[in-house]
This record gives sequence, C-alpha cells and structure tokens, in this order.
Amino acid sequence: APGGKTTYIGQLMRNTGTLFANDLKAERCKSLVSNCHRMGLTNVIVTNMDGLKLKGVLPKLDRVLLDAPCTGSGIIARDPSVKVKRGQKDFQEQSKLQKEMLMSAIDMVDAGSKTGGYIVYSTCS
Repeated sequence: APGGKTTYIGQLMRNTGTLFANDLKAERCKSLVSNCHRMGLTNVIVTNMDGLKLKGVLPKLDRVLLDAPCTGSGIIARDPSVKVKRGQKDFQEQSKLQKEMLMSAIDMVDAGSKTGGYIVYSTCS
C-alpha cells in the first residue's frame, strides 16, 4: 500500500487504456507512482487532488472504483481508543463525505459506455 487496487486493475487492463488513480495525500501519491513503476505499469496517471473536484478535471470514465475514506469504526474491537478519539459528529461528517464522493463518482461515470458504466464502492467501515 498504497496502490494495491490500482496495480491490480492495471494488470487486469494489461497496460491498455488509461487508468487514473488519485490520492488526497501527496506522500501516498509518491509511493503509488513507485509501485506502478515497480509493477511495470505504463497506463497509469496519478493525481493528487480532492476527490470531490475530479469530476471537473477528468473525462467521463468507463468505470470508477471509489475507495472512500473510512470512519475507523471497524477496528474498535482491536483498538478501543477509537471510541474516545472520535465522536458522533466525526462519524456524521465522514458519512456525509462518503455520500458526496459517491455522488461525484456517479457524475464521473459514463453510463452509456460500451465497456463500462460501473461504479465499485469500497470502504473499510
């Protein structure tokens, strides 16, 4: 990580087409680029942007994988401090962001695409 899903998709695409990968954090983008190079992928374009602003920058896409930021609630059993670190407001804000990102992904996908029109939504919690 980062880049596990990106490199897997890139391999499935066999270096054809264009694969856009975005991360909000610049440091993660550096590692993502390194992992793409390490895997021999030449069809990946890595961007470092707020995911909500991508729809104004990227073309309509055949498929979108949205790996939304998580709340951390799924690890409470392993790390009970999550209950203390995060309050109800944090979970509500994260939920709102996830919904906004999903709506943005819907706007970005080309529903009329011959090979796509799919959105995959992923989050850990």
